[in-house]
Amino acid sequence: MTISQLYVILAIGVPLSLTALNRLRADYAALIVAFVLGSGQALFGLPIFDAHGEASQAVGAISGFGQPIIITLISLFILTGTLEKYGVARWLAERLLRLGGQSTTRLIALYTIAAAALSLILNTVAAGALLLPSALQTARQAKIAPSKLLMPLSFGTLLGGSATYFTTANIITSGLLMAANPPQVPLGVLDFTPVGGLIAIAGILYIILLAPRLLPERTSLWQPATLNPPAVASPRAAVLSILILSGAVGAAVLGLPTYLAMLGGALVVLLSGLATAEEAYRLVEWRTIFLVAGMYSVGVALTQTGIAAELGQTIVRAVQPLGALGLASGVFWLTVVLTHLMGGQVTPLVAVPIAISAAIQFGVNVHAIAIAAAMACSTAYLTPLAHPVNMLVVPPADYRFSDFFKLGSGLTILTFIMLLIGLKLFWQL
Repeated sequence: MTISQLYVILAIGVPLSLTALNRLRADYAALIVAFVLGSGQALFGLPIFDAHGEASQAVGAISGFGQPIIITLISLFILTGTLEKYGVARWLAERLLRLGGQSTTRLIALYTIAAAALSLILNTVAAGALLLPSALQTARQAKIAPSKLLMPLSFGTLLGGSATYFTTANIITSGLLMAANPPQVPLGVLDFTPVGGLIAIAGILYIILLAPRLLPERTSLWQPATLNPPAVASPRAAVLSILILSGAVGAAVLGLPTYLAMLGGALVVLLSGLATAEEAYRLVEWRTIFLVAGMYSVGVALTQTGIAAELGQTIVRAVQPLGALGLASGVFWLTVVLTHLMGGQVTPLVAVPIAISAAIQFGVNVHAIAIAAAMACSTAYLTPLAHPVNMLVVPPADYRFSDFFKLGSGLTILTFIMLLIGLKLFWQL
């Protein structure tokens, strides 16, 4: 192990361990990690963000603030805030309350299924952000703790997203197949659905059965930022808010990059007067923004220092004697580990090339192994840091690391089992 690798492991491990023990806020930990990693290159010349350790490249530590996901999140906070201001979130909450009544189990089922269904056509983060105001309103009206509803909502979006081509990890996986040596045929729109759908159905049932018992009933001190309510109810403004969000989503589905589509929608909200600039700044959950931006440096550092590649090669060599399903298993667990270190939107860039290369080398169905890696990128259930949609629900529910592990560990194992069954049934692995 090189000095750079040891430094990176300590820089990441110590703050995140303190966070896991509830000794340090997650957003503070993310910023500390970024600062320490950047200082290692700027002050000591360690090659953490480039191969030569140039001080000027220490800017990689804060490169997360310029990533598309940051613009997407900020824009979504504004877009969904207008839905709350003009009563759309309340209207949706009332409809779901009619179906779920005061039953915590039924409401968990409704929000998990709704989140999974929305994420089939929406970006995972967009689906979560859209339902979040409604879930909070539902919790208030049903007099149940938000902590009972919000993690099922988050996990539901991840389960639904795994079954569709339009999830970021799945799109990247398909593209990386064409970049393989030799090039492979990309995966199609419906290729993820059989295995992903099997995982989603099993996962939703698991959440409905176990979430009521495993999730805490915790009263959060967090107060959501809200827009000034209109003096007179305005159905026209409510409809316009829905149309703007729908237009942004439609533009993303038609090919406009998600961050541009959501930014365009947020600009329309501001220019049309549906929200003022001051209201927009209040709506942004800055804790989540700093957490996502700070953690981005982790993925870059793990990749540049070779830690991710060495971990991948070690696991692939270990499972080689176990055959095709053994390789799929090794790829899955490697990718799950990397997802919880780097985030599900960065991991495919590291894990999928390793998986494809190993499949080609061993003469195994390349597309099946690529799907195993893609599914693992959505298996982000063990910590709030594994995916931005998890980070969205932490402040309003006052979740801790242990809460995610308590519900997410069983869901992760279930996902693995259903993946192997799906690969056997649909890909004859």
